[in-house]
Amino acid sequence: MSITSAEASLLGLLTEADKHPYQIEKDVQFRDMRFWTELSMSAIYKTLVKLETMGYVESTTEISEENRARKIYRITAEGIAAFKDKLTELVSEVEHIRWQADIAFYNFDIFPKDKQVEMLESYKTKLREKITEYKALEDFMVGENCSIYPQSISRRPVYLLQGEINWVEDFILRIRNLDNGNHQI
Repeated sequence: MSITSAEASLLGLLTEADKHPYQIEKDVQFRDMRFWTELSMSAIYKTLVKLETMGYVESTTEISEENRARKIYRITAEGIAAFKDKLTELVSEVEHIRWQADIAFYNFDIFPKDKQVEMLESYKTKLREKITEYKALEDFMVGENCSIYPQSISRRPVYLLQGEINWVEDFILRIRNLDNGNHQI
């Protein structure tokens, strides 16, 4: 039975150690996983129950230091197999990247050329700011002794955003070279 990306994200966290839902929520927050997964606090609980029904995780109840009962979840052998299948599936296809800015770029001819260039230069500045943020995240992860695998999640957007900057620079050149009324280069 195939699992969703959110289910795979949870199973991945459980491959590290047995955890209770609050620990999982803290991991999701600490690692900024909401930017690249579909995990919300309520989804964590619902998904764990579903995974347990599927036989991919099992739970035990323990008493916390505050004398409260809490469930601890552990991935099963079937869960590891399903997780590996999903990881293989996720890297077997290239996803289409949706950029909301494409709506603007597709209709950019509504603006004069100088306004288009001004807007693109501003967009490029925002892209560079995001690159700086991702590099800071990577530095933080290195400082926390995270392995190269989680670090790659902070490094990958740097390359994608740098590619977007290259595209913006090419687009600016094409706009500047437009003949009046001729939208092809």
